[in-house]
Amino acid sequence: MIPRPPGARRIDPPNGPNIGDRSLGLTMAAVRDAFAPQSGVAPTELVPKEAVSGAAVLIVLLPGGPEARTQGCETDEEAASSVVLIRRAGHLRASPGEIAFPGGRIEPGESPLSAALREALEEVALPAGAVEVLGELPIVHASRRSVPVLPFVAAASALPALEACPDEVDCVLVVPLRDLVAPGRYWQEQWDLGDDPAWVMHFFDMGEDVIWGATARMLYELFVRLLSRGSDGRTGGPPAGRTRPASRWTTAAS
Repeated sequence: MIPRPPGARRIDPPNGPNIGDRSLGLTMAAVRDAFAPQSGVAPTELVPKEAVSGAAVLIVLLPGGPEARTQGCETDEEAASSVVLIRRAGHLRASPGEIAFPGGRIEPGESPLSAALREALEEVALPAGAVEVLGELPIVHASRRSVPVLPFVAAASALPALEACPDEVDCVLVVPLRDLVAPGRYWQEQWDLGDDPAWVMHFFDMGEDVIWGATARMLYELFVRLLSRGSDGRTGGPPAGRTRPASRWTTAAS
């Protein structure tokens, strides 16, 4: 259950950019272009010192998905992109059953990228050699007082043999990006968090699951990056509303 504070309200229409029907451009080629040095999008600043004591996640993008496999793409670069997510195990004390990216706390003496890769191996059996790290997104906080999270974006050339670790993960979800930005899937809410009465929360409706919190904020930043146009990098973003459940593959913990 989402712990909405009293007075939470939906922002309609949502603040920020709108991607319209440009989700058709969410290919692996577009992913690589968005993180290429010549993309025109300003690179993320160096990781600040406070992030080293926070957490890091790995956002893995790969070609294919239930829809992409039926479209006869000639190359993986032309295929629609999907993203790897996890549903956290129900017995965990923190955020049980919620949708997240593979990731976790940065250990003492460990770099943020090493932490993200280590956690991906531990949680979903993804070896570091199976992905190419493309770059990073802005540091995200679920709230003003939460632990800073550094998201790294990586590309896989094909769907790896992922396996959910039952100690931490209920199942692995491979979700087409198009599904997450289909009309009506995304919305925003304004929450009063005391020190910030206008904190904007992001939500993505997957039908059975709703992505929210830091994971939804990172997804939003990913879509802004992938679909941005112009020097400000903020002319693309998800639309508002809710519709049918997302199609996806799942790999449950044994």
